[in-house]
Amino acid sequence: MLGDGFKLMVLGMGYVYFFLSLMVIFMIIAAKVLAPFSHLLAEKVAAPRKNPRSGASGGDEKNLVAAAIAAVHMHRNKRK
Repeated sequence: MLGDGFKLMVLGMGYVYFFLSLMVIFMIIAAKVLAPFSHLLAEKVAAPRKNPRSGASGGDEKNLVAAAIAAVHMHRNKRK
């Protein structure tokens, strides 16, 4: 009985390994076939602008840290 289970396990793992290998091979082939058409899909994305005021104040970061500390304290006190 244990031997049959082992055979079934090896067979199932073999099917999964075979399918994953086949999928990787098809993805590599598809990448090579579709590479000449990649310029049709590429979109230029503008870089996000940095807000010069956000780095100077740092108030938001302090508020986030304070909120995180308060949440940790509440969680620890709730467990006691």
